[in-house]
Amino acid sequence: MSSKGAVMQQRRLLLACTTVAFGCILFGYDSGVMGATIVLPSFDIKFGLVGSPLQVAKVASDLTSFLTAGSITVAPFAGLAAFYLGRRNTLTMSAVCLLIGAIVQTSAHTVAQLYAGRFVSGLGVGGSMQISTMYISEITPPALRGHAVTLALLMINVGSLLAYWISFGVDRHVSVTSNAQWQILLGFQIVLGGIFLIGLMFVPESPRYRALQQVRAEKTLRAQGLPLPPRFPLAPRRNGASNEDEKNDNGSSNDDAASTLSHGPTVPFRPSFVSYLFPSTTSPDASPAIATLAYIRDLPPTDDSVKTEMAEIFAQIDELVAEREKESLWDAVKKPSNLKRFLIVIFCGTWQSWSGMTALLYYAATVFASLGLSETGVSLLAGGIFSVVCVVCAIIASLWGISLWSRIRGAQVAGLLLAIIFFTVSAILATHPVDSLNPHTTASSIVLAALMYLVGVVVTLGLGPILLVYPTEIFPMGLREAGQAVSLTSNWVHAFLGAKYIPIGMASIGWKFWLVFGCTNVAGLIIYGFCPETTGKTIEEIGIIFGDVDADDRDAHIQAALRAAKVSEKVPQPTV
Repeated sequence: MSSKGAVMQQRRLLLACTTVAFGCILFGYDSGVMGATIVLPSFDIKFGLVGSPLQVAKVASDLTSFLTAGSITVAPFAGLAAFYLGRRNTLTMSAVCLLIGAIVQTSAHTVAQLYAGRFVSGLGVGGSMQISTMYISEITPPALRGHAVTLALLMINVGSLLAYWISFGVDRHVSVTSNAQWQILLGFQIVLGGIFLIGLMFVPESPRYRALQQVRAEKTLRAQGLPLPPRFPLAPRRNGASNEDEKNDNGSSNDDAASTLSHGPTVPFRPSFVSYLFPSTTSPDASPAIATLAYIRDLPPTDDSVKTEMAEIFAQIDELVAEREKESLWDAVKKPSNLKRFLIVIFCGTWQSWSGMTALLYYAATVFASLGLSETGVSLLAGGIFSVVCVVCAIIASLWGISLWSRIRGAQVAGLLLAIIFFTVSAILATHPVDSLNPHTTASSIVLAALMYLVGVVVTLGLGPILLVYPTEIFPMGLREAGQAVSLTSNWVHAFLGAKYIPIGMASIGWKFWLVFGCTNVAGLIIYGFCPETTGKTIEEIGIIFGDVDADDRDAHIQAALRAAKVSEKVPQPTV
């Protein structure tokens, strides 16, 4: 198949991933917009941000940290909402929060209103970031999962780029005495949130979530003694086959399934709201789970590759249900393999926040000003160029970079490079301090700015994508929501601390502050070496790597599911 044909076959997958990842653009924009807004004269005049640099830094840190405070608050509940209401519905609620927060910020007349708007936006940002990466990892095949999840990083950097270049434009072309200078910046969040909300109408639910719903329904029907609907499209009865011969592995016969399906008129499956406007190409006797997967893959539900993939998903969920009958959720969390997972994602969130990128994502203009590029226009321009560098690198990472190196070694190399860069920054600032009383651009400030650009390159090409993808792929169904909640809570807690204390640290201890990032990256590259490699593995195969189930047992479960799907070929046994 030609590359064009391959892209066309994946068009629904690309549309779903891009739309859901667009929610992350609000995180990038909301994170960068306050750092860009805080240096605008009109904003400082409107909200009385005058005084010593340390006092202004404290207000700036509060405005930025309220966003992460909202994200911390929503993190545990977003996972619960995704578990009970579905991924798509949770993302829709997040988009609504983003819109409400943006409206409150744009119409604010006091700092308290800004705090409230930032907090509500944080609820939306936290929910969209947490669920979008989980959703993308669930709908993409292993070969594309790293590329697809990296779309979230690309959108974060695009959001930051928009924040700094719009701020640079209003600084140049809107009067410093006009409130429109900062209202344009904050109001653009409404545009982005509206696009995200409308785009979600085109997005289907996750097929893995549909499968989990179906298994729950089967458990209820089995307890009531009712026949079970088929998991796969009904196959024609073989000549001479009895009803017992045609039983599916979930315990229902084709006749039982047909009887169950015949209750009421046949309704074509609609994977998304907008699909009601278009004819359905999905088989009416396919279950919602396989119908959703077939829709995303743009293949018929009877296609063997669709049934094989679905069989693997059902096999893992059946194992999960069997475990839940023997042990509670808390018992599952306490299993050594799952405790290891939770410790890994907590570590990933900590390293990601203190790798140094948080300082540049939230306060790029302030960082460049502290390095000697102190004029408002110059610092905004430097922040804008930094965002362009990050977007270009994120595009490279999304298309090629994430597949060029392994999850573990790639992160370790990136951590080593970042440690060297930040130790160098500290050394230059210690030997060539910036004169805060008479700031001007020097050769050392240009070198420091170049090093910050290099930080953006290393994080966006290497460390950022890996630490974003890795936590989304290591948890099995049933713990994915809890895993993402813990991962994002760790990330948001440290992002909150960073947003609160980074500007204060830069203003208070100067060059010593950058040593923190250097030491964090050294510790990170050492600890990360103990994590298992997951590159090229399916979510179900990763469960074998962590020791959830023996490879032979998993293969037996898959073969049982495939017999129900009437797929004759044997699935290759996963390689550990």
